[in-house]
Amino acid sequence: MTFEQLTTSSPGRRSGVSVWRQIADTLTTEIRDRAYADTGRLPGEVELSARFCVNRHTLRQAVAALQSDGLVRIEPGRGTFVQHELLDYALSRRTRFSENLMRQGLLPSKQLLTARAMPAPERAARELKLERGAKVLMVETLDEANDAPIGLATAYYPALRFAGLPEMLAKGMRSTDILKHFGVQDYLRAQSRITTQMPSEETARLLKQPATRPLLCVECLDVDMQGTPIKYGETVFCGDRVQLVVTTGDEA
Repeated sequence: MTFEQLTTSSPGRRSGVSVWRQIADTLTTEIRDRAYADTGRLPGEVELSARFCVNRHTLRQAVAALQSDGLVRIEPGRGTFVQHELLDYALSRRTRFSENLMRQGLLPSKQLLTARAMPAPERAARELKLERGAKVLMVETLDEANDAPIGLATAYYPALRFAGLPEMLAKGMRSTDILKHFGVQDYLRAQSRITTQMPSEETARLLKQPATRPLLCVECLDVDMQGTPIKYGETVFCGDRVQLVVTTGDEA
């Protein structure tokens, strides 16, 4: 809805509804559609007042309503920042990407960015208990919830045990089904290490967030039911879209 639709003569204006409430409703829709994802904040008062053809008092009523609804936070001297509803991402011995999202009514999806064989990086070789110079299969995916990016995952698998995994991923097979193909009927999370980091320009572009906004980083190791490492990886999550929930049970 543009400011022209909010003028008295426009048929788009809702009778009996105050202008500030209509502005708040318009901005609410835009926030939920992630219209401000690139900057993470609303335009300034002058710009919004001109857009909706209202004075600053009316605009401030609208923004105050958004703050009351928990959609934005106002930082004096800095601006009005969008507060997206956070997705709970459970970390436990049975961490599963799809289950985490579907439990909250969200549609999980992954974009395969890279899948190739390479010499194991030092940390990956150590965690996977591989010899120096051993080959691994590196898989990079963009993790999404309802088609919106929430994380960028990089995983390393022992190449000898999982030969053919990249080709299976390219055909659209789910990673859990691929592991079952190789005899891994179930697996557990041996460890999760949580840190924060700043994104590179490329990571910020893929996650559609400012390069100045920190990421949550989860370094993890998965093992089969015999305790043998099968995957070492790292996922960086958008800090304004995901909150990590550490559980002690095996059900999550």
